[in-house]
Amino acid sequence: MSVPARSPAESADRPGDRSADRPAPDGPTVTRQVDLYGLSWSDRLHRVMAAYRLTQARLAAVIGLSAPMVSQLISGQRVKISNPAVYARVVRLEELAGSPGVRAGDPAEIARVLAEVTAATPTLTTVAVPVTPAGRGEREQVVRYLAGLAPPPALRLAAAAVPGTGLADLLAEAAAVDPAGRPT
Repeated sequence: MSVPARSPAESADRPGDRSADRPAPDGPTVTRQVDLYGLSWSDRLHRVMAAYRLTQARLAAVIGLSAPMVSQLISGQRVKISNPAVYARVVRLEELAGSPGVRAGDPAEIARVLAEVTAATPTLTTVAVPVTPAGRGEREQVVRYLAGLAPPPALRLAAAAVPGTGLADLLAEAAAVDPAGRPT
């Protein structure tokens, strides 16, 4: 039995479909995507579309991008998503794709997740360096903070990666401090 050929428009409208006649994009843009994100946007977004049974247009609406932008990411014409909130929505969809209801294809659960992600307004935050008691210098505060982030061997490796810099000095100093802030 033969399968009727689909036009490119029909293939693009099928949720998560990557037909055999449409190979995954490659080239320097896709290589850069993999360097930045671990997978190409084509792979990541096709997985999301398949998990939630979405078209590119519907995915675009959920994550807050235009449909042409999603298409450009998938085809390797664009490297990255510059809006942190949009990227966070993609990551959240990826995280929730493994939930039992989504994996089972439960339409109510998929609709709930998509509504939650669509309504989300994620913000980019940073970890604040904790304030130390009065009288301690900023450098000591940073060194103690770094010492609490990673074990001394990792701090020494990080320092070796940026030799001759102020950061290398801070990392080396942090590697020589125990977690309580005392020199070792």
